Amino acid sequence: MDRPMSQLEFFSVHNKNHELGDFVDKKSKRVHDTYKTAIESKYDTVRDNQPEFNPDSWIDAVNDPSKGHVYGFCPRQPASLVLCTLTSPRRSILAHDEEVNNLKSELAITRNTIDENNERIDDLTVCLEQVHKIEMQETVRSMLKELNIPNFQFPSNSGSRIDNT
Repeated sequence: MDRPMSQLEFFSVHNKNHELGDFVDKKSKRVHDTYKTAIESKYDTVRDNQPEFNPDSWIDAVNDPSKGHVYGFCPRQPASLVLCTLTSPRRSILAHDEEVNNLKSELAITRNTIDENNERIDDLTVCLEQVHKIEMQETVRSMLKELNIPNFQFPSNSGSRIDNT
């Protein structure tokens, strides 16, 4: 063959039961016939006038991607890669869906980071409150000492309940 194999030719080769000369299932035959009819009506029946692949016609023939994949292509190949030549609204919808999924993943990661940071803030707040309480006690203790007032409420760290020094 002097030219590249079209998607229709490729699909036919891989979805026919060569012993019987027919397609392996009804869906394969329906997709083949629907795509062939669409291509021939758009570009004529002469193969040289037809493109190797028309994504819009293929999607019409397979009834849109299912679960992010396109019938007739490798199941591990995302629809966005198969349809990369699309300029129709379908392409923008697929690209939008992929972008939405990426943003959902980023959002989940960001939420996790926020939760972790909130936990750290809570821990630091508890520590700061403890430090603030100790500083306040030391300030009151120092003021009572300067005024020579017995300290019954905030004893020194030595364990004595009265600090008359």
